[in-house]
Amino acid sequence: MSDATSFQFERLSAAHDRAGFACEHASLSDYLLKSAGQNERGDLAACYVALPTGSERVAGYYTISAHAVLCDELSPEQRKGLPRYDRIPAFLIGRLARDLSMKGKGLGELLLIDAFARLCAVEAAGRMIVVDPIDAKAHAFYTRYGFAPLGQATARLFLPMKIARKALF
Repeated sequence: MSDATSFQFERLSAAHDRAGFACEHASLSDYLLKSAGQNERGDLAACYVALPTGSERVAGYYTISAHAVLCDELSPEQRKGLPRYDRIPAFLIGRLARDLSMKGKGLGELLLIDAFARLCAVEAAGRMIVVDPIDAKAHAFYTRYGFAPLGQATARLFLPMKIARKALF
């Protein structure tokens, strides 16, 4: 596993070297190369990058944004104890990817932990963190960290904020 001190995590900027970034999914690589900066400037998603210490080369990244889950998306069990609002505030980890050169080195976990830390520090309410796994491997990755199916008959997963907070402290 990678050592957290081997990386620095920063908000994406023009100074970061994204040119050589490649992961298993072309759509995730293309997003970092072509759309992440525009989404940053347009306040659509905050993109955070992992940089090996002393380098500007992006080794991995994730995006976070505000989100809302429709109450109808929740199972009856998940709705228990919630007010009868039509939407529940949440946070979305829209994308999370690491460069192929980092495969098997634990960077995915470090990216997820950094995302948890940032979301837990936000001074805004959010009941849960939501992800949409891109494939079965991503689904297995998130479920290892406690994410569970959101509602019924969906690939979308969620993690209650209280569990993310416990994971950090």
